[in-house]
Amino acid sequence: MKHFVGIDLGGTELKIGIIDERGTILYKDAFKTDVSQSGPRMVEYMAQCARTVTERAGLALKDLTGIGIGSPGLLDPEKGQLKIVVNIPTLNDVYVAPEISRILGVPVYLDNDVNAMALGEMYYGAAKGYRDVICLTLGTGVGGGLIFEGALYRGASFTAGEIGHLSIDPDGLYCPCGNYGCLERYVGRDGIVTRAKSYLSKGMKSTIGDHLDNGEITPRAISKAAEAGDALAIEVLAETGKILGIAMASLTNVLNPQVFVIGGGIANAGDLILEPARRELKKRAYTIPAQAVQVLQAKLRNDAGIVGSASLAVSRS
Repeated sequence: MKHFVGIDLGGTELKIGIIDERGTILYKDAFKTDVSQSGPRMVEYMAQCARTVTERAGLALKDLTGIGIGSPGLLDPEKGQLKIVVNIPTLNDVYVAPEISRILGVPVYLDNDVNAMALGEMYYGAAKGYRDVICLTLGTGVGGGLIFEGALYRGASFTAGEIGHLSIDPDGLYCPCGNYGCLERYVGRDGIVTRAKSYLSKGMKSTIGDHLDNGEITPRAISKAAEAGDALAIEVLAETGKILGIAMASLTNVLNPQVFVIGGGIANAGDLILEPARRELKKRAYTIPAQAVQVLQAKLRNDAGIVGSASLAVSRS
């Protein structure tokens, strides 16, 4: 039996787990990310956490086939180098994968966290059995991962998949990336919340206020209200799905995927977003590729980071 470690690198915590070749998580844990540590010390810490999880799972380092690290930011997966990690700047320009491999004596692979999630969904999740897959994560922003013919597509400079910055309105909202009308400004967290607040400011009736998170309107609060039948909340999510579907129609025409897998916290609204997205995709895309593609909710949910990261090693085994 092969065993793979997945390290989901985040700005507040490291989520680390071990999976077997069936994708079953044997053990997982979380460790605080201390962003004040130097780059070399952070690498040593990540290696030690991986060793700790391995031991707690009742395994030795020699039992590991490989380790995968999923990280946000700009990186070079071929060199295993993090280039720019906004939340953990001490890791900028650090060769994380080869250093951890040297410390532990195990092959280590690094890639973008959404690329990792896409692999995890293809091997063990909603996209299992498909070879042409586009994964989208809907959260604060919108991330993308592309798989063609069963392999990740990273692009010439390893930045392919920035679907959140697909411009859907040339005269639309300004995006911090410097462009206007980027998809994530409309289907990311802030876009959804702003739309709901806009309707409420016009005096429209809603029960969203009964579902606030710590006194705040959030996509989860809107989803809860929609699930309870609130018309305004349902409309906000339907508009979100429609905008998402417009983007997916363009991606369908250009890339002809078999399946879209939609993950991230906002995707927990399920068909309240996905069904309007499917309708808009079918309406706008060419008939043949539109009929061929499916739109599915991600299956791995809270374990996507760990299983996805481990899948980077699975793909090399």
